Amino acid sequence: MKKISILFLLPVLFLAGCATAPKDYKIEFTMESVRSYKQTIEIGSDKSFSIRQQDMYFDSYAQKSQINTAQGKLTDEEYAELTKLVANSRIFGMKDVYGFQKKDSTSAAPFEGIMYQLKYTEGNKTKTILIRPNKDNTYPGKFPQLLQFLGAYLSEHLQKN
Repeated sequence: MKKISILFLLPVLFLAGCATAPKDYKIEFTMESVRSYKQTIEIGSDKSFSIRQQDMYFDSYAQKSQINTAQGKLTDEEYAELTKLVANSRIFGMKDVYGFQKKDSTSAAPFEGIMYQLKYTEGNKTKTILIRPNKDNTYPGKFPQLLQFLGAYLSEHLQKN
């Protein structure tokens, strides 16, 4: 009886620990230097993406807003890679905020530098994560690679237009 229970329990534990690929999701990733520069990419489950870039610092001098945009679709390979990174990041299990726990003694203002925001929606659940890069931050799974993928994709595809 004990052997049967263990044989039944092991596959259940194995399946529970595996990351399943999300089927219908939307992801929005923003990189921002507060009051200076902002880039955002939104990717939908139909593989479409939309990118917005704004240089708020220069816009204030020009006294008008100039937003660069780009739109398109991810290839099947790009979308498969993104989906794999999302599945292995365990986003819904993450904290809401990273890097704001302690004051940075090297900075006079607490919000100087780069901040990241990731908004992830799957079905009717949404998770927003705010990140202030810090060498002490630790993230689960493939989350750093997910941020790297999104940042590189955003930069590469905006420059083409």
